[in-house]
Amino acid sequence: MTQTPTSVNTSASPSTAWEEHPEPDEQKLFEDFANRFITLQQKDVSQETNGPLLRGFHAKLHAGVLAEFHVLADLPAHARFGVFSEPRIFPAVVRFSNGKPKPGSDKRPEPRGIAIKLLGVSGPKLLTPMGKEDAQTQDFLATSHSLTGTVRNMRQFIAFVEAQQQNALTLPFTLARRVGFGEARRILVAFVRTVVLSRVSSMATEHYAGTAPIKMGPYAVKFMVRPPEGTEQPAPRRRTPDFLRDELADRLRKGDVLFDFVVQFYVDDKRTPIEDTAVRWEPEIAPFIKVAQLRIPSCDLDKEEVAEQSRKIDELSFSPWHATEDHRPLGNVMRARRVAYRISSKLRGGCPEPTSLSL
Repeated sequence: MTQTPTSVNTSASPSTAWEEHPEPDEQKLFEDFANRFITLQQKDVSQETNGPLLRGFHAKLHAGVLAEFHVLADLPAHARFGVFSEPRIFPAVVRFSNGKPKPGSDKRPEPRGIAIKLLGVSGPKLLTPMGKEDAQTQDFLATSHSLTGTVRNMRQFIAFVEAQQQNALTLPFTLARRVGFGEARRILVAFVRTVVLSRVSSMATEHYAGTAPIKMGPYAVKFMVRPPEGTEQPAPRRRTPDFLRDELADRLRKGDVLFDFVVQFYVDDKRTPIEDTAVRWEPEIAPFIKVAQLRIPSCDLDKEEVAEQSRKIDELSFSPWHATEDHRPLGNVMRARRVAYRISSKLRGGCPEPTSLSL
């Protein structure tokens, strides 16, 4: 084991005045959308591939790997909650993926994802309908170039997805009818800039954002998983359909892959809103604080035992709601994800939560 690194101490205590504002009918909205679209997406892909039902999103696996999650020493008092309450090293599994519900070429622009599951996390979990309340695990999910970061809430997300499925050519007009011209223009410009024009060269050099906030004890934070300073940039390579997996495999054969786990604390509802995911929490307002480091030890993804381990990790369920109360997901989008992940996992059939890295 490597030595647990030390954080930069930030003593100023942030605000605890954050609030959630659920809409009266949002639960029905979330369930209707999840039942219509996630179920149809999974069945369409399954019929096309003649294979099992896949995840509603993030279907394509690049690699599932074993890891260590190093909680830093000397964290400020307002960061010492939940899994960050004391310096320690959690064993973990990590899943790298593409974001779309249908596996395809890495050359196409789409969100990329990282899902982290910590092992040895005590305390009841929030996924009560899934029967995993007593599992000793905790999940953190993050994506790069996400549609969620361009829409304000789940109503806009649903409007975009429905407009896109009807006819891509008429998408701007259909979307404008649902959300108004100004918001449609803002969403489309942001979507083109962040998703369509994204050019990912390596899963190890991406910045993955949790997008919507979670709790940090009595506080609210957004988190990001990003490469530390000095991370080697990817060498030029031919962009094959699986080049992201191949680049990650080359990198892991040469050495460990590291990520910093950083958080931003809620300041106020205007500059760091809980319910509006389109507003970026600017680091000048809410500085990043490094609270942990994720270490993926060097391995050979092409070895049979590592490939089998990757397949087993791919069978696991990951959800932002597989969390303790200290890390409860917050806001409209997160409440919708609770419904969507529950329905998706139920359709696929979830594996038991791991109790050790011997999967």
